[in-house]
Amino acid sequence: MVSGDILASNRSHEESLLALCLRSEGAVHEAVELGVDSGLFHDRAHRRVWRGFLEDIRAGYAPDESTLLDRHGADVGHGRPWADLQALDCTVSRLASMRPRRAHLKRYAEGIAQAAQRRVLLHGARRVLALHDEGVETPGLLEDAQRTILEATESAVEQNQIVTMEQIAREACDRAVEMAAGREPDNCVPTGLRHLDGQFKARRGDYILIGGRPSMGKTHFLLSILNHAAAQSGPVQLHSVEMREAALGDRIYAHDSIRGWERDEGAAKASSAAVLARWEGLPLRVDTRSRTLDQVASSLRVAKQRDGIVAAAIDYLQLMRLPRAGTREQEVATASRELAALAGELDIVLFVACQLSRALEQRPMRDRRPRMSDLRESGQLEQDADGILFLFREAAYNPMVDRPEILEVGIAKQRNGRAPRTAFVHYQPGSGYVESLSAGDEMRFSSGRAS
Repeated sequence: MVSGDILASNRSHEESLLALCLRSEGAVHEAVELGVDSGLFHDRAHRRVWRGFLEDIRAGYAPDESTLLDRHGADVGHGRPWADLQALDCTVSRLASMRPRRAHLKRYAEGIAQAAQRRVLLHGARRVLALHDEGVETPGLLEDAQRTILEATESAVEQNQIVTMEQIAREACDRAVEMAAGREPDNCVPTGLRHLDGQFKARRGDYILIGGRPSMGKTHFLLSILNHAAAQSGPVQLHSVEMREAALGDRIYAHDSIRGWERDEGAAKASSAAVLARWEGLPLRVDTRSRTLDQVASSLRVAKQRDGIVAAAIDYLQLMRLPRAGTREQEVATASRELAALAGELDIVLFVACQLSRALEQRPMRDRRPRMSDLRESGQLEQDADGILFLFREAAYNPMVDRPEILEVGIAKQRNGRAPRTAFVHYQPGSGYVESLSAGDEMRFSSGRAS
């Protein structure tokens, strides 16, 4: 049984902070910069006093004893923060008579936040015990526990330091020099596709959409990128919402296998050796079981903490089960915002495949290359993404095209670079992964189309 004393707030810290704010408007602003909000206070009356301070300041008034009494007269009565006027007067008199030290304001704020964190953790522990008693499976318990830890972490207070543009520029310059000298790793994660890497940079913290219609090679494009990233940049994780392990395994086996292996044990063994040569030892985790947005986010947080992943991919956005939010467009918009925030929080490149609108295929044949308006279900995707890549294979619509192996990667958006541009790579469905073209082919196709 958890002791009730542990759940109690650090009452003295709450009172000390409020007393400081009652004496000085500047203390209110400093506390706000530290991240103090009403939700951190345990005492219901203290929460109301803090909200009153903020409301007064927005109205142009500095907090004082008389203002408190006038403002909170309406908060007196059964079921309200104060049972009667005497209780309100007692709270105000106590705050007015205290003389805490201004130099300790940050310590008071931290004490309030730590007490709030303990309450969140203990509430979460009780919830996990209740779920256990209800027979919830271990993955569900883990997901709930991880959500509790995240909520507790968000209750921390931190000084909001304002910096100058000179400091920001100087730090950027120092990073660039250190990276150029090889003393600091580059925060870019190359795709391994030469022509694309020459025009597009995927930086850690970026949320990058990869859009295309069916048969354009979205899954193989993601597998190719992750294969290179795992070999060159560090651990990565793939979330395959579309396929389970067996189906994914069959797909990667098919691409490195020898034709006719089904009837030839020797060919099957040689094919197996080729498959393992590509994937053996690579730090590439695959999660095919997380289907909801919360499950995917939880899995990525675990992978970052345990393995230090530098990149991840989701195949694909519209197949995830998303939180209910009115219309489908609102659901996708909410998911997009959360995924963009997650990429920044975990400091990873997050590649997310998304299906484009089928209206694209109603356009004339010569006008079927994707554009921003083809992003299915939400314009929020365009706004949130740091980069947007559109995949287009002319051979998908015209089997008689001269070079069916050409895959165009349209760079529709690049927050820190030029767009639109087009990169060209090699891809033939059913017979391999996405690879770089020869240097000569890259030049020929680049000169043949505006990039």
